[in-house]
Amino acid sequence: MFPVINWNLISLEVLITAILVILVVVDIFLPRESKEDWIGALSFVGLAGLIVFWFTQSNLTGATFGGMFIMDSLAWFFKGFFLLVMVFVFAMTQEFFKALPTRKNEFYLLLWLALIGMCFVASSADFLLLFLSIETLTISLYVMTAYLKSDSHSLEAGMKYLILGALTSGFFLFGLSFIYGATHSTRFEAIQAFVQTHAMSPMILFGLVLVFATVGFKIGSVPFQLWVPDVYQGAPTPVTALLSVGSKAAGFIILIRLFFGIFASWHIHWSVIFAALSAATMCYGNLGAMFQKNIKRLLGYSSIGHAGYLLMGAATGSALGLSAINFYLLGYLFTNLAAFVVIILFFIAQKSDEIEDYAGLVKRSPLLACALLLSLVSLAGIPPLAGFFGKFTLLMATVKAGLIWLAIVAGVNIIVSIYYYLLVAKRVYVDAPRTNSPIPVSLSMRWILGLAMAGIVVIGIFQGPFLDMAMTAAKGMYLFHL
Repeated sequence: MFPVINWNLISLEVLITAILVILVVVDIFLPRESKEDWIGALSFVGLAGLIVFWFTQSNLTGATFGGMFIMDSLAWFFKGFFLLVMVFVFAMTQEFFKALPTRKNEFYLLLWLALIGMCFVASSADFLLLFLSIETLTISLYVMTAYLKSDSHSLEAGMKYLILGALTSGFFLFGLSFIYGATHSTRFEAIQAFVQTHAMSPMILFGLVLVFATVGFKIGSVPFQLWVPDVYQGAPTPVTALLSVGSKAAGFIILIRLFFGIFASWHIHWSVIFAALSAATMCYGNLGAMFQKNIKRLLGYSSIGHAGYLLMGAATGSALGLSAINFYLLGYLFTNLAAFVVIILFFIAQKSDEIEDYAGLVKRSPLLACALLLSLVSLAGIPPLAGFFGKFTLLMATVKAGLIWLAIVAGVNIIVSIYYYLLVAKRVYVDAPRTNSPIPVSLSMRWILGLAMAGIVVIGIFQGPFLDMAMTAAKGMYLFHL
């Protein structure tokens, strides 16, 4: 007998799939000259409608598809997170491909496919559904990373991402086979019931290590971080932005579901491991960023460093640590995407991502210079912006968990990061420009930059409501017992 399906719980994913099907039909039947404009316009209309619909689901909870798919406060929080990320990425895509002969209609379709994958990751309560969701997201990213067929850097980035991503997918399935062999289930609820009544066995430990390889790959943590700088530099910039925020957040959802949910009873076993990975990831990312000349590569190493900060919350194993992860990611969304919007607009005008070419940007475009400065200062963790309070909540959770040494390592890394972020700011505001030609910014991109800068400032100054939202998402999580 088939289980009764609650379509209301999965209605957001159904709507996203329907929009994707409509866009595919439009791509097939509309004249080639106009289809790209229509696909872009329909994508923004569909995204706006989805955000409105998402607000109506704030109190929706439950499970369906035999318990494989869940809707809880954490899933709702991150689905809104992904929709907001896509607002920025769609706008970046529209602007980025204006200056390129490459057709962008297929790119929009791949973005919608990635959105479906991320939303299913947020609601997965079974390892099999989780694997399919990860692959849906990752396969679309493979194609988008290598989308610029005439650019050797894009093809190289796509190949590296494909090879390493396929390898970690194999690790995931291999690890899952060990977990299934020990617990006789792939359902999160059944596995958690097993964990609460059994000690950790070598078989499950080995399986968890292999599964974490996929999580580590997604978030860019040591020792799975080697792909990040090369792929960030070579991929089309909208894809780099999606990797740095959307894909990273998807990785942390998996980590939260596993280690704050079904394996929370074994916190004592993995806390020290996460603390060591956090310290190593912070140091690798921040020290590597100090010597970069390409701004996308610098943000790649920076992204590794921020994964290290976020792993501090994972090491605590506490409700406060989980809330800090959610809050940090929310501030990181606006902060990092603001930088990538500036990078796209600068690349269109200058055809360069080299940091030295940003010299005197303030004289060519005060708006871009201001947005980049706000982003860099927030990434560095300087008050009163979103990045400061994100780091503060993580440090507070770390100290309360008794990991004083890890908080000290994080403090040293924050000081190091301030150095290389302010070096870029010096280029922008102090150095003389190489040319005085202004950089045009369209009205739509002014709105996007305004939204990003407002997010950085508002979350930093009025952090209370956003921290409450992050705590609600944490405490209402399915199978959360901390």
